Amino acid sequence: MKKITVAILAIILVAMGAIFVFAQKADGDKPGKRMGKRGHHRGGMMLKGLDLTEEQKAQFKQIRQASKVKTQTLRESLKANRRKMNEATANGAFDEATVTALATEKAGLSVQMTVERARVKSQTFALLTAEQKVKAAEMKTKMKERFKGKMKNRTEAGAAPSGSEL
Repeated sequence: MKKITVAILAIILVAMGAIFVFAQKADGDKPGKRMGKRGHHRGGMMLKGLDLTEEQKAQFKQIRQASKVKTQTLRESLKANRRKMNEATANGAFDEATVTALATEKAGLSVQMTVERARVKSQTFALLTAEQKVKAAEMKTKMKERFKGKMKNRTEAGAAPSGSEL
């Protein structure tokens, strides 16, 4: 009887594990899922409510693809910089010269990435009609208000830590 119970429990555990694996795989298959707030899809959410024409959609896609190609080496360099910083500071290690050099390198890469994002934003905005620009501004205002409300709720929900707790 005990062997049967153990076998059934083992089968249930394997089945549950498989469910989690497939669920994660399904989430990973969604395009843009990994991009989150940092990638080019951030602006894509704003564009959804603007009733874009097929021509505008094609132009936006072209702009995003060109930017993705331009920023590929920047993204790879930023990733390598993070890896180097993690290695340089592993286990509490600290060499000020190395950390300063890596931080300076990261700053330059971040500047280049910010400039490219601003370029994409400008090119995208230039393709909108006057009505779409007005609607985009309204949507941006609403989004900022929602964000402020969420932040207010978050600070009210938990007491802000004082400096003495560090």
